Amino acid sequence: MSESVPVLILTGYLGAGKTTVLNHLLATAHARIGVVINDFGDVNVDAALVAGQVAEPVSIAGGCLCCIDDPRQLDDALRALARPGLDLDAVVIEGSGLAEPPALIQLVLASEVPGIRFGGLVEVVAAAHVAHAESGGWDLEQHVKAAAVVLLTKSDIAPPEELARTRERILAANPHTTVLDAPHGAVDPALFFDAAKHTVPEGAQLPLWEIGEAPGEHGHHGHEHHVHHRAVSLDVPAAVDPAALADLLEDPPASVHRVKAIADVATPSGLRRFVAHSVAGYVTVERARRPAGEPPHSVVVAIGPDDAASSPVDLGALPAAEGDPAPSSPQLRRLTRFL
Repeated sequence: MSESVPVLILTGYLGAGKTTVLNHLLATAHARIGVVINDFGDVNVDAALVAGQVAEPVSIAGGCLCCIDDPRQLDDALRALARPGLDLDAVVIEGSGLAEPPALIQLVLASEVPGIRFGGLVEVVAAAHVAHAESGGWDLEQHVKAAAVVLLTKSDIAPPEELARTRERILAANPHTTVLDAPHGAVDPALFFDAAKHTVPEGAQLPLWEIGEAPGEHGHHGHEHHVHHRAVSLDVPAAVDPAALADLLEDPPASVHRVKAIADVATPSGLRRFVAHSVAGYVTVERARRPAGEPPHSVVVAIGPDDAASSPVDLGALPAAEGDPAPSSPQLRRLTRFL
């Protein structure tokens, strides 16, 4: 291991595919990687999605890192991961879908934790959903300016002309970045470590980015491009109604930009676990391993803009009542048809 551990920042809009990219990296890098996962809301779904695949995980939930009042939360996480005895090859910070790259970079550069160094920014862009993200206030050009690597997820379902236009915009904003297709989050792990080695030139000055003001007395930063959201979370020791979950995923309220869930569903042959995501009308559902004998447990998070007149959505109708019969085959198919 090098004398200092590189800290890579992984960013991208809600539903861009950051956790998919991270899981691919963890599964294929053949390295010891620590992860700081910053999920929005009180329940850290993304942390659960990488559990068991990471050498050393640390979670920070309850809001995006770039808005935290006390930056020592991140320092504490980095200090825990920089311990020499862990012998990590790298640390990856997976920012929430709301985090701003310059603010995260400032937090890492301002950290006084010994044994770490900034290792570069990797921006994940869902090629098929750029227009949707920008309609919510996200700014493509601002988010790719500091990126050593830009990964285009969902490039396999983006219209060719839209994909080409997105590439042109990225390279116009940052001619020195590397733009790669990663339709299912698959990318050569060496690129992440290459970014760590080559992103910061001698003198530790970042290229192509006006960092802005240093962290203030309370750790706040400028947020001209920050889109503020809020989350509604459901965390229950119960299975969920598959039809109700399917309805939420397929047709969420207008005030909901993103839904993600790890949900147990009762079936005639026992409980099954599913991981589900919904963003911009694009729904994915996958089966997940479920430990035998574990009691039912379901987590659902809905994220919407902070200026909505009411809560993004009422999730109270999702849990199945204790003693209810297993869902019928048509009810199960409402959810499993997205597999």
